[in-house]
Amino acid sequence: MTTLSRDVVVDVALRMVEEDGVEQLSMRKLAAELGVAVTSIYWHVGNRDALLDALVEREIADMHTIRPTGKTADARLLSIARTVHKRLRARPHVIALVNERGLAPVLLLPAQAALARELDAAGIKGSEAAFAVRSILYQVIGYAVLERWTERSPAKQMSGEDLWGQGEPPGPAETFEFATKTLVAAVLLG
Repeated sequence: MTTLSRDVVVDVALRMVEEDGVEQLSMRKLAAELGVAVTSIYWHVGNRDALLDALVEREIADMHTIRPTGKTADARLLSIARTVHKRLRARPHVIALVNERGLAPVLLLPAQAALARELDAAGIKGSEAAFAVRSILYQVIGYAVLERWTERSPAKQMSGEDLWGQGEPPGPAETFEFATKTLVAAVLLG
């Protein structure tokens, strides 16, 4: 049996929120999932608002672990973009909670710093670097939001045949890669 701790409570709450949404999270359901009394939850994390704050704090802390990989500037910038995209897509309910609390800029600060460092190393500085950071992050965030919106939309998607008389267009993952690589290449060219 796992010893109950703040981290264990937050881990299970995070899983529950991503499975069922924030609205479905209750202290009673969480306690039942953990096999403990509700008072144990309050002891470790406080009330529901404090628990939601802990979920937001965890998400923000996770963004501080972004580490670029690759040997070239474009590979390192792309690795940051991919990591941010993956994290935004992995926990959409918690990301929405971060946004509702007005903390999206705080959430994205580590990604901005990582991109700025890589751009600086590539010789891109000042306002050009600021524009590049924003462009890359807007691309990543916008794409994650569009993917989420598309997944939740009941409307029929048009086929490639309908749009331009050819087979199916590339999927979301391929489109993200293409668009992000194109943007990063343009940024590095100046």
